[in-house]
Amino acid sequence: MSVGIVAPTSSVRNCHMACEDPVVTVKQGQLRGAVDENVYGGKFLAFRGIPFAKPPTGPLRFKDPQPPEPWTGIREAKEFGNSCGQLDFMTHQVIGDDDCLYLNVYTPTIDVSSKRTVMVWIHGGGFVSGAGDSSLYGPDYIIRKDVVLVTINYRVGVFGFLNLETEEAPGNQGLKDQVMALKWVQENISSFGGDPNNVTIFGESAGGASVHYLCISPMSQGLFHKAISQSGVSTNPWAILTKNVKKHAIDLAAFLGKETTDPQEVVEFLRTIETQKLAEAHQKLLTKNKSYVMIGLFGPTVDSKSSNPFMPQHPSIQMKSGVKVPLLIGNNDKEGTLFVSSLIYSDLKKTMETLNTEFERALHPEMEETLEMDEVSPDQLKRLYFGNETINMESQESYACYFSDLMFIRGIHDTVKLQAEKNLPTYFYRFTFDPEISITKRRLGITAKGATHAEELIFQFYPYLLKAMGIPPPEPGTKEYNVVEYLTQMWTDFAKTGNPTPMTTNLIPTLWKPIEKGDTIQYMNIGEKLRMESIKLEDHTSNWKFMKNKL
Repeated sequence: MSVGIVAPTSSVRNCHMACEDPVVTVKQGQLRGAVDENVYGGKFLAFRGIPFAKPPTGPLRFKDPQPPEPWTGIREAKEFGNSCGQLDFMTHQVIGDDDCLYLNVYTPTIDVSSKRTVMVWIHGGGFVSGAGDSSLYGPDYIIRKDVVLVTINYRVGVFGFLNLETEEAPGNQGLKDQVMALKWVQENISSFGGDPNNVTIFGESAGGASVHYLCISPMSQGLFHKAISQSGVSTNPWAILTKNVKKHAIDLAAFLGKETTDPQEVVEFLRTIETQKLAEAHQKLLTKNKSYVMIGLFGPTVDSKSSNPFMPQHPSIQMKSGVKVPLLIGNNDKEGTLFVSSLIYSDLKKTMETLNTEFERALHPEMEETLEMDEVSPDQLKRLYFGNETINMESQESYACYFSDLMFIRGIHDTVKLQAEKNLPTYFYRFTFDPEISITKRRLGITAKGATHAEELIFQFYPYLLKAMGIPPPEPGTKEYNVVEYLTQMWTDFAKTGNPTPMTTNLIPTLWKPIEKGDTIQYMNIGEKLRMESIKLEDHTSNWKFMKNKL
């Protein structure tokens, strides 16, 4: 990626829309951004491809992130930095680079006296893919709500989560990248008119789990003040790996031709493999070992062997004191329909047939401890979701419900129950809006009804992939536009005040009440209309310990 250093010019401290090339000064040097126009006509300032850490290349691959280095002159900040090395799920091509620790800042204007609320977006992708650029996360909707938006990259897959239980590869490098990005925000966001004392982290799926991790990690305390976790927490089975952590690294080296069990030799060898080849090998080894719900061989782990651990204990233990900052958390009503899509299975029919005789293979390896704790067997789970019927293509809805509970809702409900027990400020939601034409489901080949995993994102961000396809944003007056408006309003109001509905308005006529201690939990149903509802978490199918007594 070209840095584009040019001769210095005067720094612009109060840049409004007349400014053609806004320049700001951060701790590392000067940055020149661009004036952009959002899809509804308003203008905003964009600074892209800002390094927040030293490139983790060569001997720094697999190591904790290092502080960014300064530069001289004005660095051009108009283009996105590289994505981190990964396999693109849609194109099945390896993309990205080791040199990828960049973030982007969007602001309505630069006025250092404004002290706007700051929102830091952490992308999803199962900890194996994703980036903070505008291909999926265009800032156009949120930036209209008068906040400073930051989107970040972090290392994924083997590059971000190799754990050989040594200082050379201690694990959780990708999560530590997020901490480094938050430190950069604390040091520099005031130069963009943002308030470092009012920072909200938010993310979806692996980003939602990352938010939860950041809330309970001793490493990140004090770097943010509110948190929004969408469809993901640290205790979801795909979000914490406890088995074969070291073995996966040794197997990867062997797959690439290096037979050794010496951690130092493994790390040194893997550092010599080019980015594309290493990402491809990870994917091939995953396919070879694939279980029904395994996302990747490398992800968040307990890193107690590190001299600077991010997660010194299992998150189920680490989270027991609760999330101490105001928390907004929830899930979509049909998360699991993602798992009956062509994105996950190339031959769904064969998968469904196999479940009849090998249902235990549908259980993630990390779930064994949970099953023992809940004293529930694979056979009992099969009866809970499928009864005594033969599992076939007509069982897709039941299969989706099973995966909703397994992959997302169990962990989310546990977090919500803990927050309620401790009377910590928490707002719970369920996203149910199901548009007549779902671009998300169309893109993933999903035909089932309901809001699938990641469905809400298209109402928070305008994916520039759609712009490239000629698909416009929702028109004012449509149901979809209303969802964009009230979703971004509630999210930014929460970021500003700690309350997603500080007052009722024509747009938002319903007050969102926080959860309270007790058997019944209140939540906001975010559908075509907004309405408060309640649920007994103990009676939900995700509570396997309770439900097994009904079988």
